[in-house]
Amino acid sequence: MDSNPITDGALVGARHALDRVSEHNRSSIDRWLEMLSREAKTDFLFELEMWVKCFDRFFRVKNHPLSEQEARDIVRRDFSEELKIVRNVSLRMSYLCTELMTQERAEISRFDRYIENYIKREYVLDGFIEKLMQQPTPEDSLSLLTESLTDLRAIIDDLARLPKVSFVAFTSIGKIINREIKRCRYIDLLIAYKFKPQFDRIENHRLAAIIKGITSDQLRQDVAKILLELFRLLRYLHFIAEDLEKDKPLKNSLLVFSLINSEVRLLLEFIETKVLKLRNLPQEVFQAVDSIAYALHMELRKIFSRELVGFVYLRQAPPIYAKVENSHGLLRDAFQQSVVALAQVFDQDLRGDEVFPHFQTKLEQSLAIRADIWRMLVYVRRFIETGTKEGIAPLIERIALFRDASLKFLMYKDWDAYEQFLEEIIVARTVEEVVEGLHRFSVFLETLLGQVNMRAVLADHPFDYPDVE
Repeated sequence: MDSNPITDGALVGARHALDRVSEHNRSSIDRWLEMLSREAKTDFLFELEMWVKCFDRFFRVKNHPLSEQEARDIVRRDFSEELKIVRNVSLRMSYLCTELMTQERAEISRFDRYIENYIKREYVLDGFIEKLMQQPTPEDSLSLLTESLTDLRAIIDDLARLPKVSFVAFTSIGKIINREIKRCRYIDLLIAYKFKPQFDRIENHRLAAIIKGITSDQLRQDVAKILLELFRLLRYLHFIAEDLEKDKPLKNSLLVFSLINSEVRLLLEFIETKVLKLRNLPQEVFQAVDSIAYALHMELRKIFSRELVGFVYLRQAPPIYAKVENSHGLLRDAFQQSVVALAQVFDQDLRGDEVFPHFQTKLEQSLAIRADIWRMLVYVRRFIETGTKEGIAPLIERIALFRDASLKFLMYKDWDAYEQFLEEIIVARTVEEVVEGLHRFSVFLETLLGQVNMRAVLADHPFDYPDVE
């Protein structure tokens, strides 16, 4: 296994156990990365690598957010919407390929494409393709990838005219485009060479020192790998965060979420089959890593079995934004909490805000959700006492707002019950029926409040049931 070097206390580097890339190829990739770094283009390459990996994972439907019923009926599903998203992402990938080329090479590539498209002579086409396939430079691989993406869009455009895109057609398109991508030599090497110092670094001095101080070589390597995986996942989320902030179309994020789903499950497999089975693993490390794995597993269930289910079919901007924002927030908090929890095993004095400026501790989350439940409970009790027909709409809006903003901090098992109460109140026809449902809802909220109060992090923070305006 390759080592995990720590350089100048600011960089933790690690290479995956399966990164079997020859030294010659690594040198080629390193030279390319160094050149792009000088040109300030490494962010473009990281994003392109992310989308290429998204293509690999998105065409495997097990990475999609699906309900149990959807998973059972997957072979009868229409994948037209998924292919529309793939087409949009392919345009972004083509743009990134162009940005990564030198201006001279980009102009040559455009001219070659003009020759291919408009001078349909067989010998010209053969020469053009043969030149691409040799790929002596990374830019040749980028040109070949651009050609493959152009062909992909042409196929998708024709499929879009059909009444339905079948499961078989969708997965076959995935196999074809991913085989084409693997023919792009430098892109394929880039994916095989997973951890790269230009991309994967932990620049926090405190974290670097913590890892360097782990005396067991194997444990140090495994902890470094877990942290690098979590920081890479956070970097994937950053692309979603930018789209949220800039109010861009958000459907493309479904591919990133699918990639994250796959990557987290691979990380969980690594933790469960390797890290937790290390000989002489200290008990405190075992407990922390086991807790991290459980928490990540639960967050995946929240998002991919519930929050994002049906996302691909949404048309209106507000629900699309809400689902992406909630899913992004849940994953970001889970990954950040995992990083801090793992580091604190080796340095109990580490604070979360030393690693992430806007870090919210479990104590802060618990205090906030407890206050939100109490305010919701007071609101419900007041409606039971004095509610009117005119007040039903604001009541429903208030309950829905709690679902969208605060429910994510509760146990996953409580989500369905909350939704059922909301639906019951929405379909009620009279104030009396609403009040009847609210009586049961208030008991549910009281139970939730009691459960939150029992959290260990709140042991030294008794609740004083404050007045609510």
